[in-house]
Amino acid sequence: MRWVVTHNDKELVLDAELRADGRYTVRHDEREWVVDLRSAGGASLWSVLLGTESYEAAVVRHEADVLVTLRARQLSLRVESEQARNARLLEGGGERVGPHTLKSVMPGRVTRILVREGEEVASGSPLLILEAMKMENEIRCSSAGVVQKIHVREGVAVAQGDALVTIA
Repeated sequence: MRWVVTHNDKELVLDAELRADGRYTVRHDEREWVVDLRSAGGASLWSVLLGTESYEAAVVRHEADVLVTLRARQLSLRVESEQARNARLLEGGGERVGPHTLKSVMPGRVTRILVREGEEVASGSPLLILEAMKMENEIRCSSAGVVQKIHVREGVAVAQGDALVTIA
């Protein structure tokens, strides 16, 4: 199946095919990888074996995006089948309309807030640092806008799903 992954307004087209052994063959342009994807506990923690490299990833759906935390870095990705992407583009969708709130994808402690209310931010801009499992995770903006409300302060503990920042 063909998937379109969008990050910071850049699209990556991937072809993924389920293999008989339960792994996936993933292709992009001339490159090909064998990917082993397994649940590592809970609904959002995954173990990923990409070739000989092993990764742990926290994966949480947030509105139209998928928030992936991998090696202390958080990525906001839009993952769509090619058909769904084409249908969305034909319908004129794609940009968020109105305010949206970024929520914590894991429990942790806010160690630094990097923006102020009223500040303009670009897609992918860092908003705050969330310490979780002894790692600092940079929480980034999933779309451009203006910081409407900061729901947390430095030093506060947050649970998974707690509101962090609202962008309008």
